[in-house]
Amino acid sequence: MPLYSREEPNEERDALRIYSDEDMQDLLFGLGMSASGGGGGYHIGQALVDAIIAEVHPSQRVLYPVSQAKDDEFAAMAGGIGAPSAITPGNITKFAEYCIVAINKYNVDNENQINALVPVEAGPVNALLAMYVGWTHGIKVFDCDGAGRAVPSLTNLAYDYNDYPIAPLYLAGVKPGELHPTAAEVLPPPKNGADAEAKIRDNLPVYGNAAGLLCWGQTGTQLRNSEFLVDGQMDAMRQFGSELRKVRGSSIELLAYLQSRPDLVAQVFATKLKSIETDPRPGYDDGTLIFESIDPPNIELRIKYENENMIMTAPELPAITAPNGLAMLFPYGPDGLTPLNNGDDLPNAGVIGGPAVVVVLKERCVLYNRPLSTSFSNVLRNEPFNYDGPLQPTDCVA
Repeated sequence: MPLYSREEPNEERDALRIYSDEDMQDLLFGLGMSASGGGGGYHIGQALVDAIIAEVHPSQRVLYPVSQAKDDEFAAMAGGIGAPSAITPGNITKFAEYCIVAINKYNVDNENQINALVPVEAGPVNALLAMYVGWTHGIKVFDCDGAGRAVPSLTNLAYDYNDYPIAPLYLAGVKPGELHPTAAEVLPPPKNGADAEAKIRDNLPVYGNAAGLLCWGQTGTQLRNSEFLVDGQMDAMRQFGSELRKVRGSSIELLAYLQSRPDLVAQVFATKLKSIETDPRPGYDDGTLIFESIDPPNIELRIKYENENMIMTAPELPAITAPNGLAMLFPYGPDGLTPLNNGDDLPNAGVIGGPAVVVVLKERCVLYNRPLSTSFSNVLRNEPFNYDGPLQPTDCVA
């Protein structure tokens, strides 16, 4: 599966990407892997795929390469933010409505008019939400995102390190006692991702700890010339998901396939999920997943998450840290192994005590270099991780 470098012209990457029903299912599976345990639950992503298939003709399911952004276009990052547990398959299309309310408010308040979208991250919800919003409202959607995986902080998104500001930044949702969603600009305007994180988390309880988010408006010229960007990840994950879905019915075949992909996969563990310790905070789902490794044998693996899986530790083994992805596949439903995550209510999903495959995924090289690498170190240094060591391993994908 090719994963493309932005510096090298590539005809396949630069072609328009039009997604069939099967492509959408492949994309969901790939995003379930790339999300590193977050980015919104797999089942919520399935609800978005179902809505896209029902409401959007395949000819309208187009992802545009960044290379085709026009100078006079104006794109913004649109998605959801907050605790994954606050978003469900039943309410996810409401968050699409919130994004539209935010776009309309932005267009009323500002001279630049949003006519294109870029996804937040490569997760089942925050990638597909931008597609659903754009495709149902005639808004262009680009195949790029801020991290190539899902992340717990706006500071971990590549958008934060380009030459366009994060503000104006809008949140949208339904406030207690109100019947209809409203959008409001976060004021005073945040200076960067770190400033926005603090201001957003202060405002999230007003919207029930999750809201629609709109920010990082940028011209087509700025998007094309972004120094920091993960380009082409959606189609790369569609291809990865297509291959994985062919072998998901057999754990032996799936493990063999993953082990045959050293270009993408750093390590694979066949395990049993022993327990989950949860410690949620407002706006976050925090906790620890505890696995007993079967192959290799007799190793207790502990994955700590803050919405997303960020670090895995085991006795006498080096820690595995973000930006590397930590995906988890569980036998679930009639189709075989499924990449569930922390947004899928794992404590009540019937997976504790059963088998699981834990996959360490290599991520895009832009995440392993400054300033993105520093942003991951800062997250890991703080609660709930308290890790002050090196980011590792450091093999990455161009």
